[in-house]
Amino acid sequence: MSGRDTKAADEVLARFSPRVSRVFDLYCQRMIARRFTALRILGKAPEAMPQDRGMLVFANHSSWYDPLIFFMLSRALFPSYTAFGPMDSVALKKYAFMQKIGIFGVEQGTARGAARFLQVSRGLLSKPGNGVWLTPQGSFSDVRVRPVRFQGGLARLARDGNAFALPFAIELLFWNEARPEMLIHFGDPIDTASADHDVDQWNHVLEQALTRVQDELAEAAMSRDPDRFTTLIEGTTGVNFIYDGWRYLKALARGESFSAAHGQSRRSQDGD
Repeated sequence: MSGRDTKAADEVLARFSPRVSRVFDLYCQRMIARRFTALRILGKAPEAMPQDRGMLVFANHSSWYDPLIFFMLSRALFPSYTAFGPMDSVALKKYAFMQKIGIFGVEQGTARGAARFLQVSRGLLSKPGNGVWLTPQGSFSDVRVRPVRFQGGLARLARDGNAFALPFAIELLFWNEARPEMLIHFGDPIDTASADHDVDQWNHVLEQALTRVQDELAEAAMSRDPDRFTTLIEGTTGVNFIYDGWRYLKALARGESFSAAHGQSRRSQDGD
């Protein structure tokens, strides 16, 4: 790692504010609870990563919500790591406060921007306790697009061997409620120091890893069974005041309990 990498990372670290980050987490949690039926993770939360390495999380990029969920999940699931991530430098000028939550700016589509991204990321990953969260597809992409294709920055960071790489899939979709579900799934960590791959080989390995995680999440999502997931944030169910009020009155007249949820879990339907 060069002195330029260290300097670039130190500038990003100096702007980070734990207090602002905590406030932003609370904002994200409330927003997800208002706008989604639930945030659910397939299976269990990932185990803690080794403390002596950096963490490189890479995900598909299907929606505007992705970077917000990254930082909230980082604090919730990996509290011993501080999350950082790149953003278009032009857009970041409009939201300068985001530098205090770990966002760093890079020029899009230029050699200078690519060099800046690698310098900051390498400097951060060289320090234990830092995580870099990326969407290596480079632009929004539908979750069904195959094959999954990455730009080259992630593979170059993997080749350095300074971090555990963790594939991460996200889907936003509707099940039985008026509001959508936010479903997530983490794959198995990849020790980038365990293989002597070149950039092309790493790109292939990482593309295949994210493809597997996305396919596993897609299969679970199609089952429409919340019992296969662990709920991290419970949102608001129901359709509207009038419709839910009528359902409540009918349940009251029948002596039944009432839930605003339109559907039931597979387990409750089966009588378990």
